[in-house]
Amino acid sequence: MNILQKTGQKRTVLISISIVLVSIHTIYFYHSLMPEFEVKKLIQQGVRFLLTIGLLSMIYKGKNWARILGVMLFAIAALTAIYSIFTVNTSLINKTPFMVMSFVYSVAIYHFYFSKSFKAFVEFQTQNK
Repeated sequence: MNILQKTGQKRTVLISISIVLVSIHTIYFYHSLMPEFEVKKLIQQGVRFLLTIGLLSMIYKGKNWARILGVMLFAIAALTAIYSIFTVNTSLINKTPFMVMSFVYSVAIYHFYFSKSFKAFVEFQTQNK
């Protein structure tokens, strides 16, 4: 594995961890702000979390369909977070999670769609199967 491929691997892992942390943060803060605990919503969010992990693992394995689907979903999430920054009527400090989400998803879009290191890593992944 050359340096470009290793860089792609490290960035893929770091971006995946960031996306998982954003997902956990979203689940936690949704339930911490609600007056009563909703089991149905927790199950729904748990399934979404597991699908996110599955999608990220398929991207790591070099599946092109997963990369395309991931970029589309991350674009929707980034646009939603940016929209929320401007429409949610609260203080700037309370908008910080939206800013973090928009940053993480934007970096993920760049990495999975445009990054040379990711393309080199995916090529390495598909060749060594």
